[in-house]
Amino acid sequence: MVILLIISILLLVFQYKPVQTWAAKKATGYLSEKLNTEVNIQSLYIKPFSSIVLEGFYVLDKQKDTLLSTPKLEVDLSNFSLFSSISNKSIDFKLIKLDNGSVYLKKQSDSTSNLQFIIDKLSGGPPDTTKSKPWQVVFEKIAINNFHFRFKNMLVDTVIKGINFDDLDVKHFSAVVKNMDIKNHLFKGNVSNLTLREKSGFYLKKFNADATIDTNQILAQNLFILTDHSSLKNYFRMKFKSFDDVSAHIEDKVYMDGDFKSSKISSTDIAYFTSGLEDVKFDLGIDGRIKGYVNNLRAKQLTVTGAKATYIRGDFNLKGLPDWDNTFLELNFDQIATNKTDLDFLYSNFTGKRYAKVPDIISKFGNVNFSGRFTGLQNDFVAYGTFKTKLGRFDSDINLKINKAGVPAYSGKLNTYAFDLGELLDEQDLGRVTMVANVKGSGDELKNLNENVDAKISELAFKGYNYHNLALNGTFIKKVASGKLVINDKKITLNGTGSVDLNPVLPVYSFSGNIDNAKLHDLKLLNDTITFTTQMKANFSGNNLNNLSGEATLQKIRIVDPRNNYVIDSLQISANGKGHQRAINLKSDIADGFIKGSFDLPTLPSYFKTIVKKYIPSLKTDIVTPKPQDFTFNLTLKNINPLIAIFVPDLKIPDQGTFVGDFNSEKKNATLNVYIKTIQYGKTVFHDFIIDEGTTDDYLGLNISLSKVNITDSLFIKNITITNFLKRDSLNFNVKLSDKDAVNQLDLYGLVNFGRDTTAKLHILPSEVILEHQKWRILEKVRVKFLDGKTEVQGFELANGQQKVKIDGFVSDNPADKLKLTFQNFSMVTLNQLTKSAGVQLKGLLNGDVNLTSIMKSPGLDAKLAIDSLSMNNTLVGDVKIESTLGNDRKQADVKVNIKNRGLETMNLAGVYQIGHGTEDNLDFDVNMNQTEAIIFEPFIKDLVSNVKGTISSNLKLTGPVSKPKLNGNLILNNTGVTVNYLKTPYIVTDTVDVVNSVAKINGMVLRDIKNGTGTVNGTVDLNNLANPDIEVSVDAKNLMALNTSFKDNHLYYGTAYGTGKFSFNGPVDNMKIDIKASTEAGTVFNIPLNTSVTVSDYDFIKFVSHSDTTKYAPKTLAFNGVTLNFDLTVDEKTVVKITTDYGVLEGSGQAKDLKLNINSLGDFEMFGDFLITSGKFEFTAKNFISKNFTVNQGGTIRWTGSPSNASINLNAIYEVRTDIQPLYQAAGSQSPKGRSLELVQAELILTKTLLQPTIDFDFNFPLDPSIKEDLSTYLSDNNNRSQQALSIIVRRNFSNGANNNLTNQVLGTAGEAVSEFAFNKLNSFISQSNIKNLDLNIRSFNDLGVSYRFKNRLILTGSLFNSTSGSSDLFNNNTSLFNSNFSQLTKDFEAQYLIRKDGNLSARYSYRVLNSTTLNTLQDQLNVQYVNGIGLVYQRDFDTFGEFIRNIFRSGRRKTAPVNPTPVPPTTQTPAVIAPNPDDEDQ
Repeated sequence: MVILLIISILLLVFQYKPVQTWAAKKATGYLSEKLNTEVNIQSLYIKPFSSIVLEGFYVLDKQKDTLLSTPKLEVDLSNFSLFSSISNKSIDFKLIKLDNGSVYLKKQSDSTSNLQFIIDKLSGGPPDTTKSKPWQVVFEKIAINNFHFRFKNMLVDTVIKGINFDDLDVKHFSAVVKNMDIKNHLFKGNVSNLTLREKSGFYLKKFNADATIDTNQILAQNLFILTDHSSLKNYFRMKFKSFDDVSAHIEDKVYMDGDFKSSKISSTDIAYFTSGLEDVKFDLGIDGRIKGYVNNLRAKQLTVTGAKATYIRGDFNLKGLPDWDNTFLELNFDQIATNKTDLDFLYSNFTGKRYAKVPDIISKFGNVNFSGRFTGLQNDFVAYGTFKTKLGRFDSDINLKINKAGVPAYSGKLNTYAFDLGELLDEQDLGRVTMVANVKGSGDELKNLNENVDAKISELAFKGYNYHNLALNGTFIKKVASGKLVINDKKITLNGTGSVDLNPVLPVYSFSGNIDNAKLHDLKLLNDTITFTTQMKANFSGNNLNNLSGEATLQKIRIVDPRNNYVIDSLQISANGKGHQRAINLKSDIADGFIKGSFDLPTLPSYFKTIVKKYIPSLKTDIVTPKPQDFTFNLTLKNINPLIAIFVPDLKIPDQGTFVGDFNSEKKNATLNVYIKTIQYGKTVFHDFIIDEGTTDDYLGLNISLSKVNITDSLFIKNITITNFLKRDSLNFNVKLSDKDAVNQLDLYGLVNFGRDTTAKLHILPSEVILEHQKWRILEKVRVKFLDGKTEVQGFELANGQQKVKIDGFVSDNPADKLKLTFQNFSMVTLNQLTKSAGVQLKGLLNGDVNLTSIMKSPGLDAKLAIDSLSMNNTLVGDVKIESTLGNDRKQADVKVNIKNRGLETMNLAGVYQIGHGTEDNLDFDVNMNQTEAIIFEPFIKDLVSNVKGTISSNLKLTGPVSKPKLNGNLILNNTGVTVNYLKTPYIVTDTVDVVNSVAKINGMVLRDIKNGTGTVNGTVDLNNLANPDIEVSVDAKNLMALNTSFKDNHLYYGTAYGTGKFSFNGPVDNMKIDIKASTEAGTVFNIPLNTSVTVSDYDFIKFVSHSDTTKYAPKTLAFNGVTLNFDLTVDEKTVVKITTDYGVLEGSGQAKDLKLNINSLGDFEMFGDFLITSGKFEFTAKNFISKNFTVNQGGTIRWTGSPSNASINLNAIYEVRTDIQPLYQAAGSQSPKGRSLELVQAELILTKTLLQPTIDFDFNFPLDPSIKEDLSTYLSDNNNRSQQALSIIVRRNFSNGANNNLTNQVLGTAGEAVSEFAFNKLNSFISQSNIKNLDLNIRSFNDLGVSYRFKNRLILTGSLFNSTSGSSDLFNNNTSLFNSNFSQLTKDFEAQYLIRKDGNLSARYSYRVLNSTTLNTLQDQLNVQYVNGIGLVYQRDFDTFGEFIRNIFRSGRRKTAPVNPTPVPPTTQTPAVIAPNPDDEDQ
């Protein structure tokens, strides 16, 4: 009981902290004595069976350093029972908490630890070998806060920048460990919020993991490590047999397996644990799994990211680490992505060089993506893969080996696909390339380089053209490069070889090759269409122009363009010699020349500067001391056009020219003389171009002169002289244009003074300018100062009476400097020479100011102009006001145009032009017009229409970019008249047109021509391209004028045509297609000129020039340039066709269906179809002196199958004359039964085969006495006889008797009669062209008259009178005529014809005419003229073939539709009149 009481008392006493502390101090004293060191404790408090608090406990080592210090250690127990827990040997530590503790371990100089003495003291006695039940210890939570751990290896005294594991100092170590297991594992638990700082600066902000440490592994699951720079997540494991493997055999006995997710590792953190990364900076993202031994690591789906956009993804296998030189790499890259910015960042950080960058050329590739394989050792590998870049794609399959000396050897293949080589090499002309190249070689320096390249280039872009089928083979061996280039493209064939030998001191070059049929325009090398062929060869040595020696030759040169085919035998350039014997020679068909003497081309510019500075001492310029220059040169132009046709096709130098020069640097002088007879550039022609330059001790003189400059066909300047004298810092000049009698003249004098302050002052001396015969003067007060960075103009005034143009201000780049241009009463007539080519004549007076600022940098503008009474082509436009401003920021131009006319504001245009810097310019304008004169738009539409008249009103909005502006609103045309250029047809329109997005929509617009024919227009006009509008319209025409051209408008066909049908206009203006499918109407006259001779008046484009004028060529223009015309016509008798040939004019009316006339934009003319002549005439002419009219018989045909001149013709024409038949009988060797007797003779002209080369035959008819032909049938059966008599009748109007006597009288008689008939024919033509409707009068002579009259085109009356007693038709030798003869003695002939059917198939005829000679006539009756009356019905059908005629006879059944046949002609005794039918006529 007492013992129990004592125990109870002791337990009660031990619950007090002082007692517990006293007991603890006794224990620490005991330990201090036993350990021979100081062990102390501040306090101890044990709460029985639940917690222990230990404060101020520390242990010193033998050096009196604190080995262990625990300012406060708390231990909480869970469910501890004195009886059950001890008996069960189980204890549950709910919490073990250590605050602010520290440990200082040392490895001492004897290799023992400062902790070893404690271990030794406490381990005294043999181990307990009795077996007992082990304790079950549970650690629920261990919390360490602000722990300080130090370790010092006294055997090592090395200073390391990173973490020194021989001198560790870890502060602020904190961690929470839950559920620690040290029974089944060396350590297992959940570690969280572990943080620490090491003295090196390494800061572990957080460590979380489910950690396990065993004797064979270290495992971290749910891993999260966070530092200031890195973060690692997910999983890491190390497997081994013993801990010794980790330190001794980590490369081959430690298996590692890491699975990292969204992790990041920084070189800053790695540098704490290893050396060599002090200057390396990188931050890499890691995502993927890595496992294996160090010497055999594998990575699956590993992704490594860096910089901003760089990442690597793939599977990797490394065998052989850490021996890098022998590590075998198997790297399979799914994708590598990077760019120049990232590579610069990574490269500079990895190398530790702040400003280090990868080569700039890498930026050309843009974002680079690579996928492929890398297999082998680091000095012997195969790289295969595909690169995808901004420049294009390329594939590589390269094997690289590097020997022990570091020399690489490589072989493999490189493929490119649309790779932009030009962008890579900064060559704008070079484009994308697709090729396969095989490369084999070795070496990395010129001395050991050995290369062999074989490239097949399937496509290469150069200057916008894609070359195909190129092959390049080359080698580089022992400093000799040689190669072969072959191009087999459809636009060029090239085969060339060459070599460069770098072994000599001066490299030796050799090239040769052929270029065949290089189409330079298609190859985008030239704007003009040029085909070039040549053979080239070059052999030379040298490395600069001064020591170049050898020659280059082009042979068998052919240059072909659409106009010319030039052949040049050779062009040779050679260089040889040294010093004063140096010479460069040119020899060719184009030009010959040489430069001889001592010259140094690199310093030649400085030599010329020294010459100028001699006469302008104040000139400040950098001059490199030139080497001695003492040379002469001579260049003689021969046939230079083939060469300049390649480079400047618009330039021509038809005559030879010479350039002669002499230069000497020692004397600082230079002489240059140039003379070129003619220079033609486009339409501008320069005549007698002369340059004469020379130096003396006092001055440099430069004279330039031209005898004449033709600016356009109508604008030229004569006698141009520019004289300059440069001396003593001054330049005197005189510019003269034209002679004293010219319309425009200039005689300008000036003086330029150069100052030592680098300024120059220009003085315009009193000078005269003549414009449009008006004398203008430039006043003497003009001063121009060339200041530093600006030019000041003072007092410039060009005056003509009240007209003045003034200029004052500054030309500079400063926005504060203004240049003011003022107009006072300036007559717009003065500008007519400039506007004449546009077909515009101006009138009016211009007043106002234009202020310009910052002209040299960012020009600004402020203009206020007014034109009083502006007229264009004599049409009053009105008073015009123009206001416009543009700031120096060049962001927006404000424009306002106002026109007032007839008291109305006819135009108000206002808006802004927004200038986009880096973007497209934009428009925002309101266009309001009220009866504005339409003529102001003529200069803009002159290529399509002309003769613009009438007025236009509008309410339009113009917006959008300049390249594609949008126009919206409406347009009102008020009696607006235009003439279509291609057709010369004038139309008048009154209508309203809606415009939507720059497309004018035309709905039912009515056109009217000058004859009131109409056309209804529907369609659109696309104005998105104002310079070339797209027209898509159709016209439903009713008797509308479709053609109104003359020979001068179109030499292929011309005339006046009216049609009913459909006209369509499709396409842009410069490529317009016009289709006309119509039926012709009355008044249509169509001319097809097939002859080559026309009168001078028809050619208004012929220019007559002086024999002394060098401009003798008038350029030909295509009448239908860019336009295609297609006519599909149905023609009836109301249409007249005139075909002009070398032997006469065929004029007739008839019928045609589907007659097609096509003319393309190149002027090629084709015709297709048949024209069936119903009536007409053929006027045979010879040199416009002999004129004979033939009447064409009905039924003649003309068939076109393409070329108009190659038409097939089949027609008969009759030439009628009354003449004595006795000479014909005499020629036949017989006597006329009637003696001398005037008879009506019809000479029949029979034309077959082609129009231009017809087969011509003749026949004769005697309609009033057929017996004559029977009498002379034998004689007339001979072709020669018929031809001789026909020509006699046609030319002389008489038969030939076959005798050769009295030839003079026959010639004189023929000439007189020919002149007479020519006069009467011209009189008849005048009558037929008069306005006497339906009446035709035909006067053959004073004794022969015919008349014809048509009534409503149904009743036709014809008749004739002739005097049978007169045998002469001579206008000059004739005493009798119809007017002085007795009417009863005149022979009469009359016929009436009525068309019962309007188509002419059935008609009734009545005739009263002279009775033919027959056996019924008695001899006495034949001495008197007898008449007979006739009446009858005529039915007529036409058949194309005889077979059709037979089939029609035997065909059964009735015809469903009546055939349409041409209207029969009146009797052939008269030439029918061509009379337009009355449209009001109806079928009665």
